Amino acid sequence: MKTKLSLLFFFLAFSVTSAFAHALWIETATNGKKGQAQEVKIFFGEYEANEPDSAAKWFSNLKSFKLMLTAPNGKTTFLSASPDVRFYKANFTPDQNGTYKLSVVHVVADIYDKAKIEYYAFADVAVGSSKINDAFPAEAALTIRPEKHVSKVGESSMHRVIYNKAPFAKQKLTLVNPERKAIPTETDAEGKFTFKPEAKGNYFVEAFTEDKTAGKLNGKDYEKVWHLVTYTTQIN
Repeated sequence: MKTKLSLLFFFLAFSVTSAFAHALWIETATNGKKGQAQEVKIFFGEYEANEPDSAAKWFSNLKSFKLMLTAPNGKTTFLSASPDVRFYKANFTPDQNGTYKLSVVHVVADIYDKAKIEYYAFADVAVGSSKINDAFPAEAALTIRPEKHVSKVGESSMHRVIYNKAPFAKQKLTLVNPERKAIPTETDAEGKFTFKPEAKGNYFVEAFTEDKTAGKLNGKDYEKVWHLVTYTTQIN
């Protein structure tokens, strides 16, 4: 009986840890063209291990995420996304120059390890301009904000991480290069870090923090909030 209980505890703990370790992220071409459809993919899983989950097995209410598109003029729309095997896919057609911002802000409906989980995912698409669109959803407590659009190898930019409208200072981040290798990265006292790609391909940045605020979600109590944000960009 003790063995069965121990195994049950192990699998429950593994399930919670696995769900928490996963991230939600957006992949799309960093540069777009007016009048040309832009494909967008939304993944959930282990980015560094290159192990996205099957879309059919996304946990809790994750499938009900909303993908918001913010145009250069500030207009926002929600894009319809449909499931594929390993991701959800959507598309939009740019009709103006500037940077389009794609964003997902999602609160998981269930409580895990006494925690409420909030996922945030961001990506930018530049159309005929390198000016960054700095319009972030108000409900996103943790954000990764590039100060300029970077699309070439060797080009550098300062990125800012903001948590509850303040610098996410002296915090470790996960930066993964196109070879799926993590590069040690940490923000400075102003919540900034330098991004300088050394190879072509996709780059992934992830930040996490735990908020000890307690509350109630869907009739269930939680003792803390886990905030997890990702930002992805493609270097040509």
